[in-house]
Amino acid sequence: MSGRLVVVLLLLAAVVLSVPAASHTGLMTWLSLAASSTAFVAMAINQFLATRPRFLEPMFGGLDRIYHFHRQIGIAAFLLILVHYFITPDFQGKQLTAGLNAAAKVVGEYGFYGLIALIGFSLVKRIPFTKFEVPYHLWRQSHRFIGVFFLLIAFHQFFIKRPFDGTALLANYLNIFMAIGVLSFAYSQFVAFTKRRRYEVIAVERLPAATVIEAKPVRSGIRARPGQFAFLSFSQSGLREPHPFTLAGMDEDGTIRFAIKPLGDYTRRLREKAAVGDRILVEGGYGRFSHARGGEKQVWLAGGIGVTPFLAMADSLKNDHGRQIHLVHCVRDAGEAVRAEKLADKASQVPGFSFVLHDSQAAGRIDAEKLAASAPFDLDGADLWFCGPPPLREAIVKGLKKAGNRLKRIEFERFEFR
Repeated sequence: MSGRLVVVLLLLAAVVLSVPAASHTGLMTWLSLAASSTAFVAMAINQFLATRPRFLEPMFGGLDRIYHFHRQIGIAAFLLILVHYFITPDFQGKQLTAGLNAAAKVVGEYGFYGLIALIGFSLVKRIPFTKFEVPYHLWRQSHRFIGVFFLLIAFHQFFIKRPFDGTALLANYLNIFMAIGVLSFAYSQFVAFTKRRRYEVIAVERLPAATVIEAKPVRSGIRARPGQFAFLSFSQSGLREPHPFTLAGMDEDGTIRFAIKPLGDYTRRLREKAAVGDRILVEGGYGRFSHARGGEKQVWLAGGIGVTPFLAMADSLKNDHGRQIHLVHCVRDAGEAVRAEKLADKASQVPGFSFVLHDSQAAGRIDAEKLAASAPFDLDGADLWFCGPPPLREAIVKGLKKAGNRLKRIEFERFEFR
C-alpha cells in the first residue's frame, strides 16, 4: 500500500537528515541520535494515525490496516528508543539554557520509562505463560497515556543539548513532527468526539448466535457504506467504552443495525443490558470492505458472525447490480445462523445473487471443493470476499489454487484493534 511506503520514507528521512547533523560526533553518537530521531517521527505519526483519518484509508486499504500498521510502527519506535537509551550519546553541542537542558533531561527520563512501560503493555494481549487476557478497557485507557508521555518526549527533544543548532534541517524536521504529534493528541482527546452521532435504540433481538441492535439517529446519522464498521458507545454503565462493530444494515432514513456475537465480557454485558430507548454514540463508517470495488464474479464467504458485513451488502443489492454473487455462510450448526431466511429471500428476489447456508454439523467442514460445487458459476477469475477465522481463509485459498481456480482478488479485514 502507498501509505506504508510514505511512512517508511518519512522515517528514512530522519535517518538521512541526522547524518549532516551529527556525523562529526562519531559513529555511536550519530547512531543514538538517528535512532531517537526516527523513533520520535514514528511516535508522532502514530499519534496522527490514532485520530482515525478517513482520507488515508484508500492509501492503507482501510482503518483496519491503519491500526495494524500503527502497531508495527509502535514496535519499531519501542526498539529504536531502546537503542537510544543504551547507546549513550556524547553531545558537546547546543543548548538554550542550562536550566532548560537539565529539565529536558529529567523529563526525557520520565518520558522514556513511561513510554517503555506503556508501549510494552500495549503490545501484550495475553500475559505470557498464563490464560489471562488484558481487558480491552484497561488496554485502551493505558494506551491513551502514550500521548501524555509523547508530550514529555517532545519537550525533551526540543530543549535537550544537541550537536546541531535550531536552524539545522533535522531540527526543523523534528519540530514539524512535534507539532503533528501534539496537535493529533489534542484532537483525539478534545475534538474527536465531534465525529460521533447520537442514536436511540429502537429494537433489540437476542438470537441464539448474536444480539441484533437496531438504532435510529437522534438528529443526523453517520455516513457509511455496506460492509463498513463503526465504533459504538452506549450510555449505560459498563457499556460506555467505544467498541468497533460491523454494520449489518443501514436504511434510507439512517436507521442502522448491528449483529453482535457475545464473545467477551463487553459483548455479553451488552446482550444482557441493551434495551429499547438506550442512547448510543456512533462513529463511522470505517473500512474498505465493499463489494462495489470488486469484479463481475464474486464469492462471499462468511464464517459464523462474519456474515455481518454481507448482510448489509446483500441488503443493498438491486435487481440491476450487474454482478454474479454467491454467498456461503458457514456455521457449526443451524442455530448459529443469523438472518438466513432474509438472505434466502434476497436470493430469490435479486437476479445474479445466490445464497447457501453451510451447516458443518450436517455437511462436514467447508473446503474449497464444496465451495466451488455450491457456486452457480466457475470460480476461476472470481473475487473472494471473506470474513471469518483466518485459518479458514487460508485453507480455502490454498485449496482453490490447488484445484486450478485463480482468484482475481482476495479481500478481507484485519479486525484486530490492539
